Amino acid sequence: MKYVDYIVVGGGISGSVLSYTLMKYGASVHVFDLPKENQSSVVASGLWNPVVLKRMKKVWKADEMMETLQRVYPAMENWTGKKFYHPLPIRRVFHSAGEQNQWIAHSDHPSFSPYLNESISSLPEHIIAAHGSGIMKQTGRIKVKAMLAAVRATLKASGNFTEEKFNWSQLESHGDGVKYGSLGAHAVISCEGAQTALRESKLEVTGFAPVKGEVITVKLEKDLGKECIHQGHFMIGEGNHEALVGATYAWEGFRDGPSSIKRAELEEHVRKVWDGSFETLTHKAGVRPAVKDRKPLIGPHPKEKNVWIFNGMGSRAILMTPYLAENLAEHFMYGTPLLEECQPQRMVK
Repeated sequence: MKYVDYIVVGGGISGSVLSYTLMKYGASVHVFDLPKENQSSVVASGLWNPVVLKRMKKVWKADEMMETLQRVYPAMENWTGKKFYHPLPIRRVFHSAGEQNQWIAHSDHPSFSPYLNESISSLPEHIIAAHGSGIMKQTGRIKVKAMLAAVRATLKASGNFTEEKFNWSQLESHGDGVKYGSLGAHAVISCEGAQTALRESKLEVTGFAPVKGEVITVKLEKDLGKECIHQGHFMIGEGNHEALVGATYAWEGFRDGPSSIKRAELEEHVRKVWDGSFETLTHKAGVRPAVKDRKPLIGPHPKEKNVWIFNGMGSRAILMTPYLAENLAEHFMYGTPLLEECQPQRMVK
């Protein structure tokens, strides 16, 4: 029988980053995943941003998460030998003079100044807006598909990746750990994302409030360049006159696929902000594994022995996951306390 420290179920953003992190801390892992079932990664833009631009508030633990992110993703590139980490300023377009003033005031505050450029910038050609824009600092983008493929290939090369659906009914207790077929481990960690949120996994986890998101890729008459424009929705230049536009939010229709209504919403957004013709090339939908109280679910399963949960990062998985993965790895290795506000037990009535 082969033994590893941890079986990781799911190879999306959370499972990939957690697997790398556990190995960095000296643990051995084996990952089970079917890439086609990564429903949230389908629409993940890969952007990271420590500020909620609509409310001009910092994300929970933003500073700690930013520091960890800027270490972990470049290290993952070195580990896999592939490039997917791309610093990219986000341009926030103002809708009024009041938003301009709010930006200037925040950019002068010590808490926000590391992330907001204090000057008001003119807009790129062909972007429609009357009040200018502000440029964010330390933001960027992970090319999600490239990262997941790189991690998968690296794990496969070492014999630590199985491309199949994990069958929870075949998991058995084995001494102080678990057994799954011919594989033994201290514990199994569920990183199944939307599959768990939609109750498609056999492992029951409570507390989710899944959110459907949709994006379109458009072909622009004129190239946007290396820009990420945030104007309610984001619009990211992809090169070759193409741009990714999104994302929408919906709390129903999770299994219905892309919606004509949401496609129309995104196309109308492009018409309002882009001075030029375009055509829609692709339209995709996915489900974000969000949680009712907007905090992730990280910790031991409330009922299942030697089963752990690492899930619920929602739309900010790229930003949150490196920090949260290090917290869990340090808990396993050194006994560092888990984040109390993230423990799954809080969702059990």
